[in-house]
Amino acid sequence: MIWWETISATFGRIFKVTAQTPKIRSKWWYLLPIFLGVIGGVIAWVALKSYDRKLAKKCLILGVSIVVIETMILVGLAVSSDILNIVTEFETISETHDFDIQFKIGAP
Repeated sequence: MIWWETISATFGRIFKVTAQTPKIRSKWWYLLPIFLGVIGGVIAWVALKSYDRKLAKKCLILGVSIVVIETMILVGLAVSSDILNIVTEFETISETHDFDIQFKIGAP
């Protein structure tokens, strides 16, 4: 046995050297949870979990985070705007029955 084969075999057993390079997943996977929210995060997590667990976890967290932020913004807008006032005004009008609905049908 040649000396470099002996060293190579020894280090191969100690460090378990492999010739395979790790596959780097594309950052394009982040677009899935951005556009589809939690569903996109779950799809990305399922697709990436066996190859790149770190990226899969980040995609799942991103999807959940985006849905939470969107919900907070929508609730904040609904509370601060006149949407609630319009609904309550319509309820008071409908309770008094003081309105008539008229339809106009135009003849051709």
